[in-house]
Amino acid sequence: MRRLGFTLLIGCSLFLSPIAQAETLRVAVSAFAPTLGNPFSGTSQPSAELWLSIYDNLTRLGWSGGPEPSLALSWENTSPNTWVFKLRPNVVYHNGKSFTAQDVVDLLALIKQPDMARFLIPAELRGVAGGRVIDDLTVEIETIEPDAILPNRLATLMIIDPTLWAEMGIDTYTLEPIGTGPYKLTGWGSGNRVAFLEANPRSWRAPVEIDAVEYRLVPDKTSRIQGLISGQLDLITGLHVDDAETLKIPGIEVNVQANPQVKSIALPNALHEAGHPLNDKRVRQALNHAVDKQSIADLIMFGYAEVASQGLTSVTFGYNPALKPYAYDPVRARALLAEAGYPNGFPLTIEVVTDSTTPDGFMYQKVAQDIDAIGVDVTLRSIPYSDYQRKYTLSDWGDADAFHLIWNNAAFQDPIRPIEYFSCMRINAFFCEPDLMEDIKASSRELDRAKREVLLQNIMARYQDLAPAIWITNAVYTTAYTSRIANMAMRPTGVVFEELRLAP
Repeated sequence: MRRLGFTLLIGCSLFLSPIAQAETLRVAVSAFAPTLGNPFSGTSQPSAELWLSIYDNLTRLGWSGGPEPSLALSWENTSPNTWVFKLRPNVVYHNGKSFTAQDVVDLLALIKQPDMARFLIPAELRGVAGGRVIDDLTVEIETIEPDAILPNRLATLMIIDPTLWAEMGIDTYTLEPIGTGPYKLTGWGSGNRVAFLEANPRSWRAPVEIDAVEYRLVPDKTSRIQGLISGQLDLITGLHVDDAETLKIPGIEVNVQANPQVKSIALPNALHEAGHPLNDKRVRQALNHAVDKQSIADLIMFGYAEVASQGLTSVTFGYNPALKPYAYDPVRARALLAEAGYPNGFPLTIEVVTDSTTPDGFMYQKVAQDIDAIGVDVTLRSIPYSDYQRKYTLSDWGDADAFHLIWNNAAFQDPIRPIEYFSCMRINAFFCEPDLMEDIKASSRELDRAKREVLLQNIMARYQDLAPAIWITNAVYTTAYTSRIANMAMRPTGVVFEELRLAP
């Protein structure tokens, strides 16, 4: 208890700045993006919350899955490889410069430059050939091949001022970002541990009630919780589902939002030497039958998640409702192992990124325990995220047999991104089934929505049979806030600060 009290005291010291005025929202998150105000390095929370407060994008994604208007009011697929976007009028950057179609064209050229290749978003948009100005508020975007979800992909591209970027350089723009979003960054706190945001009243989505946001980096979860309970914070993110139960106290509200990502263990068939057990579909099916996923959903995820039947959730376009989760059936699992030639099991090393005391840690421990029970000797190895990111980027998995990997449908609200990751299309692919490639390519090119949905559903049926992963449950995003906030506005990218309301 003394140690806990000391930890909480240290945590409270992070919040000893003067108490903010009523119109300032005080937010704490577990991490900032390493690139700070440079929005091209990722798509996930909590980084996207900060970026989407400073920047707009051409389209944005809601929970329904389809792209919605943002800086682009409408779009039309005018030929297999071209799309025309009509832009929102009277949009200005924080520095007063008008946003026009030329900015879009210049930005698309910018992300093609060699020094941008190290960032994720240019890689995600590698299929874009470039843009052409039709008039100040109309831009034509050309793709290298037909792309059925270009409007979805463009939701990941934050609109910076490309002219200013060229003048300032990446490093300066990272610290002094200029966008068109509802908030303007006015400075960073000591050590870049606080981002100070000020409302932009000229934004087309100008804040309703929150005039300023103090966006704080507080890596320690206990300190974030203590800051919320003490009233020195208004909203905290990066919580676990078990926190939803412990924070059921007066004056605190908890929001647990289902996320269209699927937690999984990747089971590579193209990573190892010939004869490796995971190269056999029956072994991969056996590992799926071995895991009691319903217990994970009920007990470890506290009923906030559902067992996954495939790499998609029911809100994702292309979800196949006819597919049922692999049944928990250890007897069937052992029979499949024996049929594949492994009646006595085999050693299996699984790498994960997690603290063993978190729900994810318990989840992976449960997976390992259940697989052990069918005779497979599992070594569960935890690695730092930095190591995992390097391994994933370079496709260098070392001696790991399997590894955790999210089926991330949230970035595009479409399954094509994780499907491509689990396919021969990936450089140094870890899972490759050549017979699937034509269908995958066809699903990317098919512009008829109904036909494309059927293609994706068929692909998911084939994937379920191939068992490229142990699909466990969907992910959730847990936030907590004080009763000072009268409502909670969320998108797949995180909390939407400008739409929050304050209690009377």
